[in-house]
Amino acid sequence: MESRFIDLHLHPAIKPMGKSFSATPGVNHPNKNHVNSIWNYDPPGPLDKITNIVSSLTKFRQADFTALAKGGAEVVVVSLCGLEKSFVMTKLGTKLVGDVLSDLVAGVGLKRINHIQKMNGYFADLEMEYEFYRQLDGEKVRIDGQWHQYKLVSSFQEIANQLDNTVRTIYVILTIEGGHVFDCGLEMMNRKADPEHVLANVDRVKQWKTRLFFMGLTHHFNNELVGHAQSLSGLVGNVCDQREGMNEGISDLGWKVIRKLLDNTTGRRVLIDLKHMSVKSRNDYYGFLKNEYPDAVIPLLVSHGALTGLKSHRELVEDGFQNSGKFQTNDINFYDDEIIRIAESGGLFGVQFDERRLGSRQEIRESGMSLSRRKMLFKKSKLIWNQIQHMAEVLDRNNLFAWGIQCIGSDNDGMVNPLNGYWTAEEMPILDSYLEKHAWNFITSREARNLKPYNKLSADGIVERFMHTNAWEFLKRNF
Repeated sequence: MESRFIDLHLHPAIKPMGKSFSATPGVNHPNKNHVNSIWNYDPPGPLDKITNIVSSLTKFRQADFTALAKGGAEVVVVSLCGLEKSFVMTKLGTKLVGDVLSDLVAGVGLKRINHIQKMNGYFADLEMEYEFYRQLDGEKVRIDGQWHQYKLVSSFQEIANQLDNTVRTIYVILTIEGGHVFDCGLEMMNRKADPEHVLANVDRVKQWKTRLFFMGLTHHFNNELVGHAQSLSGLVGNVCDQREGMNEGISDLGWKVIRKLLDNTTGRRVLIDLKHMSVKSRNDYYGFLKNEYPDAVIPLLVSHGALTGLKSHRELVEDGFQNSGKFQTNDINFYDDEIIRIAESGGLFGVQFDERRLGSRQEIRESGMSLSRRKMLFKKSKLIWNQIQHMAEVLDRNNLFAWGIQCIGSDNDGMVNPLNGYWTAEEMPILDSYLEKHAWNFITSREARNLKPYNKLSADGIVERFMHTNAWEFLKRNF
């Protein structure tokens, strides 16, 4: 039986739209054989995989719609994410060396990088990406003898009411990653944010024909709105300077943007995605909701994250759970007290498929390469299972349902370092089967005997919730 999955965070347009700049900028080609088509199938070959293993660079496509179709995607929550100028105007400069580095990291092409370097704002680029998705909305493509299409949707009912069974449909929900898209964070262009202009751009986005579901307020660099957590490391971290605005809180303009996004007087509230926010910003936002929206149902949401395994940012200690010591403790990841907050709010936590986020150095080392493909798939999927299990144990200890917030938030095509063996969306059915092995091992273990009765689910029930049900129920409640 085919597995269907929902992905809370991915970037299908970044690479094909980037490649369009070598022909007609911003054109999503209807022929899936063109590199600037969002359907263009580009699975990794042996050399691509070796390059990724050695350097962590991911030039192949992970989330083109053909791979999504082959993997069984039902709903994908795509992130519009204009590349920040600080990625392409680095310490290496804007000439060939810097351009080649950025191209290797993003796989978008030199002409796209040159365009970003010359831009004096971000909002027009955001609208170009929005239109890129709209161009092939509802256009049919034949894959493996079956007709497929993707459909942009603005409500859960548009998904639930689908009647045409002759065409396999991937439903597309729009989100944004990074408040810089409203034309702020442009100090390198000698521009300070104009509050009136920024807020007008927020209004324009909320009036799009296709509804914006949620938004990450910050990304990798200072945007004059919300402080960000450190997110870059290795070669990229060495040449891109994140220091300005890092670990800071929310500015006055940032609060105005948040209030405008949450305003639902027109029925179009945009939820806030906690990912990439500094710890200070996250805690300020929790307090803001408690004080200003005490009676509103506003779920907390992490679109693509991972865990620290620590109790809280004030108590940097582990709490005796089975997977203690297996997580990366950088504060871009989330603490146990935040897991509880998310669950109590009716929220959702998308687990990111980026090896650099999912485990401690020791855990990553122990999950390393194996000559046996089965062993490799088992060990790498364990990194994801550790996240699922830890959330469950934290929630169970606090008398909450243990399996209701975890879901996929792959971040595919978002410059992630994928888990070996799970290179693209096409491997989701394989992940499903290996996660079930880990779930069975856990629920039959001595540790699981102490779970509350309502948390003793079957292995396949736990994995089905992660792959599909939790996100489906969240959309039903909130979209």
